Order: sequence, then structure tokens, then C-alpha cells
Amino acid sequence: MKMRFFLGIKGKFVLTAALIVAVSSILWGSWAWRNEKRLLYDRLVSNARSMATSLRTPIINALVYEEMGVIAEGGLLDNFVEEIVANKEFPTLYAFVTDDKGKVLAHNRYLEYGLVYTDDLTREALRGDSFISRVVQDGATSEHILDIAMPLRIFGKSWGTLRVGFSMKPLEHELYLMGFKVVSFSILFFLIGTFLFYFVGQTISRPIQDLAGAMSAIDPQTLEIDLPEARNDEIGQLQKSFSAMLVRLRESENERRQVFSSLIQSEKLATIGKLVAGVAHEVNNPLNAISSSIYFLEKETSEAVGTQTALLKQGLARIHKIVQQLSDFSRASNLTIEQVQSDLFFQEAATFGSMALKKRPVLFKAHDACIPTVTVRMDKAKLHQVILNLLMNAADACGGKGVVSFLASVDDTQYVISVTDSGEGIPEEIQEQIFDIFFTTKAAGKGTGMGLAICKSIIDMHNGTVGVASRVGETVFTIRIPLENEV
Repeated sequence: MKMRFFLGIKGKFVLTAALIVAVSSILWGSWAWRNEKRLLYDRLVSNARSMATSLRTPIINALVYEEMGVIAEGGLLDNFVEEIVANKEFPTLYAFVTDDKGKVLAHNRYLEYGLVYTDDLTREALRGDSFISRVVQDGATSEHILDIAMPLRIFGKSWGTLRVGFSMKPLEHELYLMGFKVVSFSILFFLIGTFLFYFVGQTISRPIQDLAGAMSAIDPQTLEIDLPEARNDEIGQLQKSFSAMLVRLRESENERRQVFSSLIQSEKLATIGKLVAGVAHEVNNPLNAISSSIYFLEKETSEAVGTQTALLKQGLARIHKIVQQLSDFSRASNLTIEQVQSDLFFQEAATFGSMALKKRPVLFKAHDACIPTVTVRMDKAKLHQVILNLLMNAADACGGKGVVSFLASVDDTQYVISVTDSGEGIPEEIQEQIFDIFFTTKAAGKGTGMGLAICKSIIDMHNGTVGVASRVGETVFTIRIPLENEV
């Protein structure tokens, strides 16, 4: 359970927030402690400078008076040194005055009297004329000391230097207390911040958990979901996106089912194709025998026999036509693909159509609106067969008179062919059945119901589509073939 918490969004959010709070607390605490240390040190140095500056002139005067013999040597200087050490505002460890050679003239430790200081701080103070300070460490006690030196110089003459050492223990104690406060406040800030971020993470993750629960409860059959209340934030956008995804999934599922149905239909058509191929082959054999018999019967001069043979020949021709259509249907999937220019294809198809409708009482119109021309990958002969079939059907639909139009154009990435007639139209309830094999609207003996089925099979093999839109006075068959089809 704990591991799942840390692996979840809420756990990761809380851990990240806690890390940010911890780093922020450390950085802030370090800055505050360093800033306080600098301020305390600057204050101590400033106070030491003020004290040394205030004593600089009196000490120089005392040195001048001693040299002139006005006062006893060392007496007044010892008073100044004792006054410095006795000052309760400064944690003074030592104080002494040297002459211009570094020799101790007065010291709070009497044993140091007469010693000569040659350390760097003393030499630098004797050479310069400005206040000097540095932090040193006592070798015996390891205590940190603020060591200052004030040059005793007037009118370019060095009279020596004032040296004072201040203990850093009070400052370090204040820094220790400051550090304790900073650490305590950082821990408190970390705990409060972590708790607040946990609360925020809980508030943020709850809608996500509700959405996850709704997602897991989706009905796999209908893909329906009962989403939580709509929101106006990013989670609401996520809900909308998920709803849109479900809509697309439902559409995809419907398309899949349609494709599956189409595959089943294709399998049925393939089976029918094999069946009709076998039937055509079997029917051809007795037809050939009947044809031979009619040939011999025609040699008879009897009028009655001649009449019967004429009827037999008509029936035989019809059977031959049906067998040919069955054979065409069974071979519809065998395409010979080539690159064909659209204008050449249209001219040939229009010419064939004009010849086929020449003896029909209809007005034939052809117009190529595919400008500029495009290249189409197709089986030209089979598409001519499709167009001729549609033109003949259009002429039949017009009856004794009417207009049949043949139009070609290009629509984005598709080559579009349409055949229009001005007939009585196709009833809406049977428009979806007209491409089924053996379905026909013509009278018995006039149609076999295979022409449109063959046309659709050929168009399907071109990865194209064929559709119909019909009303009284206008019926349009539209063929669309992709310009980059893979067949």
C-alpha cells in the first residue's frame, strides 16, 4: 500500500513538493544564518573601530607627553589599557600599546611589558595609517579572536600602534542560537509545507481517481461512460478529451463492423464467383450440343421446323448472354492495371458510349471537367465495361426518350465519374439492394441482376466506391477512384 502511494501521482507530487520545501528551507536557512553572521561580525568590527578611533588621539597625546617628560612614562598608557579591558560592552582578551618599533609600552598582562611584536598585523599597522582587523585562532585554546590594530600616526609620524583582541565567543553563541532557530523554523516549515502539499495533492488527485473509476466502469459493449460533473480546469479538459476518444472508438467500432460485414460479403461474392464459374462451364457443354443440333435442324425445309429453330436460337442467345455475364462476374477480380491519362480514357469511353446508345431514343451528353488531366492507375477495359453497363442501364431507365449524361472530374485525390439519366428514378427502399447479385428492377426475361454487381466488384478492386442518388427525373451513379490507389 505504501509503495503504491509513492508510485501514484499524489505520492510523487507530495515527495516532489516535500523535496522542494526541504531544499528551500535549507537554502533560506543557510542564507539567513550567513547573513546574520555577517551582520554580527560587521557590528563587532564597527564597535571595535569606534572604540579604537575614540582612544587614538588620547593615546597619541599621552605618548607625546611622556616623550616631553610632562607625565611619568607608562602611567597614563596603563590607565587606557585598563579602561579598555574593563569595558563590559566588549569581551576583551588583551589590549596593549607599542612604540614605533613594536615594543610593548603598556599591556594588561604585565609580563608582556617590553616585548617586541614583529607579527604581520603589527608591522602592517606601523607602516599604514588605517584601521586593520582580522580573525585569528588562539593556538592554546583554539578560541577565535577578533584581532584589531589602530596605527598611532599624526602628521606623518608613527608613534606606535594600539592592539586589542576581542573574544568571538559571544558572537558564536549568538550564531548558535540563530542556527537553532533557523533549523527549528525550517523543520516546522517543512512539516507544515508537506502537510499542505499533501492536502493539495489529495484535492488534485481526487477528481483523477473519480475519472479513473469511471473509466474502469466503461461498458465494453457500448463504450458508454458515466463521467463525473463537468469541470472548467485541465481535468475537465481531460474528461472532454476522453469522451471525444470514446466517440471516436465507437465510430471506429462501427467502421470495423461495417468492414467485417464487407469482408463477409466479399467472401460470399467470392464463393458465388467460384460457383457461377463452375455453372457457366457446365452449362456451356450442353449449349454447344444444342447449337449443333439447331445447325442440323436448319437444313430442314419444313416451315414449322424453321419457326421452332428460330425460337431455339433466341433462347440459346439469351443463355449465352447469361453464361457470359456469369463468366465476367467470376473473372471480375482479375485486373490488368496500367497508368492511363484521364482525357484519353474519357474520350474512348465517350466514343464507346455514343456508339452503344446510337440506336437508343435518348440524348447522350459527355463532358470532361477533369482539367488539368491526371494519371489514373486502372484496368481500362474493365472500367469501360462498367461505364457502358451504366450508360445502357441509364438509357433503359429513360424509356422512349430522355437525356443520358456522362461526366468526369477530379476531387482532391479522387478521379470522379458520374452517369446521370432523366428517368423515373429508383425507389429509396431498394437503392441499397441494386448492387446485389441477381437483384434486378427489370421485367422477367429483360435483366439478369448481375450487371451492377459486376460493376461494383470491379470498382471495389480499384479501391474505389460506387454510389447512387435518385429521385424522380434524375438518377446519378457516381464512381470515385483514388489517384494513388494500390490495387
